[in-house]
Amino acid sequence: MSSAIAAAFGEPRKNSLWLYSPAWDLTFISLSAALVALPFTMFIIPQLLGVDPDVCRNIVNGAIAFLIGGPHMYSTYTRTMLDPEFRAKKRPIVLSSIIIPIVVVYLGVNYFILLLTFFFFWASVHVLHQIAYLVDCYNERAPKKISMWSRIIDYAVVMIALYPVAVSKLVKDQFIIGSNVILFPPFLKHEWFVYFVSVLFAVSVVAYVIKTVGEFRRGEGHVPKTILISITAIIAFMIPMYHNLDVSFQGFNTWHSFQYLGLTWYINRLRVQRGERMNKVVYGISQAGGWWKYYGFVIGCTTLTVGVILLSWWVFGGFQSKYLDQCYYIPILSVLLMHYYHDHILFTHPEAVGIPRNVEAERIGATSDSPVLAAI
Repeated sequence: MSSAIAAAFGEPRKNSLWLYSPAWDLTFISLSAALVALPFTMFIIPQLLGVDPDVCRNIVNGAIAFLIGGPHMYSTYTRTMLDPEFRAKKRPIVLSSIIIPIVVVYLGVNYFILLLTFFFFWASVHVLHQIAYLVDCYNERAPKKISMWSRIIDYAVVMIALYPVAVSKLVKDQFIIGSNVILFPPFLKHEWFVYFVSVLFAVSVVAYVIKTVGEFRRGEGHVPKTILISITAIIAFMIPMYHNLDVSFQGFNTWHSFQYLGLTWYINRLRVQRGERMNKVVYGISQAGGWWKYYGFVIGCTTLTVGVILLSWWVFGGFQSKYLDQCYYIPILSVLLMHYYHDHILFTHPEAVGIPRNVEAERIGATSDSPVLAAI
């Protein structure tokens, strides 16, 4: 990473709880949560100028998908499908990935609502899994081992926060994407299930507050992790409250994708520094100062997908608005669900992609050309 970044955000701190530095972590990991507001702004302002709400919704979907959502999902493949080590060690994962676009096309044509339902459930788990992964990265920076109960409470707050309001809307058939009502199992369509999820979240929040206060009183408080978990819990709980769920979840997606793009870039920079065997293209776009090559590469991949979307909308829908959702989601989900699949492997087994632990991280972080995430 160039020294200009180090100048802007400081050098990585040894024996610090921060992944790189307070400035970097707050900018790219935690306070980048401010990006959640971007899709809402893009949705509301054009309506004040008289633009139809459904057109505004499609503007949000298109802009976020092209500028950040699409690039973030393609960046995964620099660490999986384009990585010779991953292909060699995870051959069953690579081969089974081919099934996903086949299933997406079949469901998209014949059972579109079912496909959307499956997508939104998996998307919610995926976004929260990334936060849990970052929590694990912060735990690696702690001076002493984090207890299992402490980890469970942290995970509970992060993983349940999204669902009390979302489940309430699902039970009442108010979870609507575009004009599509998302499916929910009939045996769970009862108020008792809403109460159950709400109580589960409330208990996890109380346990988290008690645990965290106790940690800070003992001098064991983890400031950066606490900031991330607290912001995530608040935003995740509030996201489903907005009447247009397509737009609100794009807000969550914007923050998630911004985090992911940065993480992937820096992990690849680490791999370059450590001399790992890499694909020539990935190696070329992961050089110091090569952020724009990296972003240009994933934007190029996204542009191809946009071309497929427009072509399918013209061929199969004649550019009629009623077919836009299908022509948009089928190509996107063919790639996006593979991205989810691969990330669950990467997030569960971080050692497989060469993220250094504390001692090695600080050794790498001490070099003048270190990536900003060198302390992970």
